[in-house]
Amino acid sequence: MPNIPFLNPSVLKQLDLPVPSRDTTPQVLEPLNLNRPYAPTVDIQAYRQLYGFDSLECEHWQGYVQMPLFKLHVQVFQPKLEAGKLEKSKGTVFLLHGYLEHSGIYQPIVKEILEQGFSVLTYDLPGHGLSNGSPASIQNFDHYQQVLHAIYQYVRNADQLPKPWLGVGQSTGGAIWMHHLLEFAERRENPFVERVLLLSPLIRPAKSAWWHNSVGLGIIRRIKREVPRHFRRNNHNPEFLRFVRLKDPLQPRMMGMDWILAMSKWMLEMEQRPACRIPVWLAQGAQDQTVDWRYNIEFIRRKFRLQTLLMLEEGSHQLINERPDIRAALTGLIPAFLHASNSKTYY
Repeated sequence: MPNIPFLNPSVLKQLDLPVPSRDTTPQVLEPLNLNRPYAPTVDIQAYRQLYGFDSLECEHWQGYVQMPLFKLHVQVFQPKLEAGKLEKSKGTVFLLHGYLEHSGIYQPIVKEILEQGFSVLTYDLPGHGLSNGSPASIQNFDHYQQVLHAIYQYVRNADQLPKPWLGVGQSTGGAIWMHHLLEFAERRENPFVERVLLLSPLIRPAKSAWWHNSVGLGIIRRIKREVPRHFRRNNHNPEFLRFVRLKDPLQPRMMGMDWILAMSKWMLEMEQRPACRIPVWLAQGAQDQTVDWRYNIEFIRRKFRLQTLLMLEEGSHQLINERPDIRAALTGLIPAFLHASNSKTYY
């Protein structure tokens, strides 16, 4: 049994199916419409096969949400009973991926959430996957908040996405959720979600990262707008690492300098935000060399009510596709997070 649900794109070619790409596949996406069953085109069927979504027992919608800055690829999953009838979801998880990733490679956690009876909404961040925007880049981290607000406005009354709403975010996805929670707390408003599970969240990158130096970043930015991506060993699952490096057609091959500079500015802004009482759950790998996890844990303790901290001693950065024996504790944590209870009023 392979440790990933993803296909080699050559299988799609053998089946005479188109291999997904950022250039062509977004062109066949229709506006997201949750008011009727969705019939995927051949291109979208190929996307679902490549990333293993066709194997899930669920109702699955895909489409785009148009906002002023971006055209966003959004997916909604609703659990289905074995008899084929839709069941009432126990709640909804808004799942946000990390930098240089896309929602396609999050099939394993989508599957786990569905099996617990929860709906899932996930979308590709700007410049990633099938969403448009400069590849792997962003001008300002505030744009991520504008995207989150746009998605919220589009789906807030959808029957497929019942309350309670929960947030899960990996790395930059976790950064987006922390920004959202602190921003709403500062305005004394309840956030979109009742609680958040942070997976290897980004606040400060690891000191070993070459882009940790803000002075050096400024110099490089004046010379280059993007730099080649170095595929780091960010977990211990060789099949996943091989797929990402060699097979995944939606993986960015360059890193945008604008994103790195925007991240540097955002880090300073986050330090200035007042603390809040909103509960967060945290899973972190002790072998993570992408983020400065020791500093980040202390930041989270200062700014939030850290309800649960799971340290994976052998875990690295990309936990969702980590090797199963290393990931086992996270697999156990997810149901506990989903079925926990807490008050959704914080003020």
